[in-house]
Amino acid sequence: MRSLQAVAASALASLVVAGCASTGGAHLTAAAPAARPTSKATIAPQSAQAMRCRARVLVLRPGAYVPPMTGEHAVLYALANHGPVTCTLDGYPQVVLYSARGAVLPFRYTQGGGAYATHNKPATVVLAPGASAYVLVAKYRCDLGTVSTAATVQLTLPAAGSATFVGREAVGGSGSLDLSYCRGGPDDPGQTVAVSPIEPNQQATRAF
Repeated sequence: MRSLQAVAASALASLVVAGCASTGGAHLTAAAPAARPTSKATIAPQSAQAMRCRARVLVLRPGAYVPPMTGEHAVLYALANHGPVTCTLDGYPQVVLYSARGAVLPFRYTQGGGAYATHNKPATVVLAPGASAYVLVAKYRCDLGTVSTAATVQLTLPAAGSATFVGREAVGGSGSLDLSYCRGGPDDPGQTVAVSPIEPNQQATRAF
């Protein structure tokens, strides 16, 4: 009887020691939180009342790669709301393209239209926290060669409280084609850059 009790006690002690060894030597990690659903931007109904986004909550970043159409060179940009509350954006941003040396490239800019950017009029875009709105910057290729290639883009738009948001971002990210100033003078078709209005999704920025 005593031998059975000794065996049981020995086995129980072995289990306790093994349990301590397995927890004492391991790094405990908390379970990863479930992924939060990505917020999406929407078009505001006419009756909606929402505050324009403040400059400090907006972040400019590259959008997805733009599959080229015939002769198209285009780059998509996203404006993300990193603030804690829902806000709105609307209209056409002002765009300026710069060379690698920081010189302003003398493009002509149009508000939408052309073969690539949407012809739709601007609408008020509602950005929930974490949501993004989109802007397309597009031009025709350089058939006669290039003078200079745009390295950065500056995007400016009104923000809440009579403030202005100014964002700078690289051109040509995400595999997008470059935006180059062409040879052939100011009348070359590749010297005109079309800028879409701010849209709630990427496809809405396109003319097709």
